[in-house]
Amino acid sequence: MRHTGGAQLNVWVDIGATSVVLLLAALLLGAMFIFIKAASDDDSGKYKMLREMVETIFGTPAHLRSGGGQEAANQAVEANGKAKVPAQTAAFREPCPACGAEVTEKDDVCPSCELRLL
Repeated sequence: MRHTGGAQLNVWVDIGATSVVLLLAALLLGAMFIFIKAASDDDSGKYKMLREMVETIFGTPAHLRSGGGQEAANQAVEANGKAKVPAQTAAFREPCPACGAEVTEKDDVCPSCELRLL
């Protein structure tokens, strides 16, 4: 059976549409890279702000990082002229789900029953 010209045309339309979409995606990615590079080139502190935004989007937010949130909170309180927040807060404690022994967020395993904690 012979292939018609319409089937070959559909293949070329599919290839062309895929190429256009990939080209647009590459252009968008390049434009975002150029924009961030241009916005963070000066020494006005924008690099640090952009870095925090990217880390917040793609990683652990600053207020959830160990120690990172406290430094920012301490700086904000000092800037306002109020009393300084303690550098270290008390460790979070809760009972082990298996045996009930007290565990903290620093424990990887329960000290009494050796249950792996998440």
